Amino acid sequence: MNGNKIELWHVPSPGSELAEKLEEMGLDANDLAARMGYTPKAVNDILQGNSRITPDVAIMLEVITEIPADYWLRRQMSHDEFLSRERVKASLSDQPLWRKSFPEELGVRDWVRRGKNEADDKSGLSLLKFFAVASPQAWDSYYKDARLKVAFRISLADVKDPYAMSAWIRRGEILSDQDPMEKLGQPAVRKNLKAALPEIIAFAAANKVRPKSKKRITYWTPEAEVVDDCMTGLQALCRKIGIRVLFVQNIKSSPVHGMYRWYKDVPLIQLHDRFEKRATMWFTFFHELAHVLYHGKKGICLQNIEITHNYPEKEDEANAFAQKCMVDAGFKV
Repeated sequence: MNGNKIELWHVPSPGSELAEKLEEMGLDANDLAARMGYTPKAVNDILQGNSRITPDVAIMLEVITEIPADYWLRRQMSHDEFLSRERVKASLSDQPLWRKSFPEELGVRDWVRRGKNEADDKSGLSLLKFFAVASPQAWDSYYKDARLKVAFRISLADVKDPYAMSAWIRRGEILSDQDPMEKLGQPAVRKNLKAALPEIIAFAAANKVRPKSKKRITYWTPEAEVVDDCMTGLQALCRKIGIRVLFVQNIKSSPVHGMYRWYKDVPLIQLHDRFEKRATMWFTFFHELAHVLYHGKKGICLQNIEITHNYPEKEDEANAFAQKCMVDAGFKV
């Protein structure tokens, strides 16, 4: 038992329990067939698990065995779930390269949660749960083929390591879902941002250098994302505007600097948490902030990563905005 969830290792068909009940009642398959008005073959199919217990059959069994119909239906549903889960695991076992393509950091950092059922972990089912997709083919469609245009106007097919990149993007989604924000809408966010921009620049000017006391974490740090006072202060400042800022541990094989997108109607700026120089962090942040201020909602921009459907003019505009903000904050550009 894991909380309120039972980890299913093996769930027999309800037919095996029915056979035990018949033996207890002193009946055989022929007796049950006669009482149900079924053929002996139809009853044997139920007893052997080759035929499902339908609501009609469950009511018949309630009348004959005095065991409620909903019990038989629940047992059938549990068995059906077990069989479906095993089919998914079997399909994943035929695609070992897909499972092995994802970076080790996912397990080391516990991004992909390990359950008590090791078979789920080994099969790749835990990976599907992490990405919230039903199959490796669905992962390809979502992250590489860019078929879901509503969510992405981008394909990760040409990225050096699309598996690592997709994991970093997905981690941001999970962290966002854990901390819901008010949806202000694009016009309100832009208005708030324009009004708060001097305050943000002043905050950057006051936080030019990373504190020496803060130990720089490595790619293999298993703990949750580590942030300092500057990072948390920036998050709080942007949250008042209506912008979510996340610092998400990077993955060595896909060293993206930052990302801009709208996620569930909230603008999201996602940065990695290992900038060696504070100036690089601020430039990346202001670059992504320009996308919020000037560019649309239907899209995703990744900095330091070459991607398809990237628009150079938008990147140039974002770089120019970032340079101006850096100069205003007193950084040497």
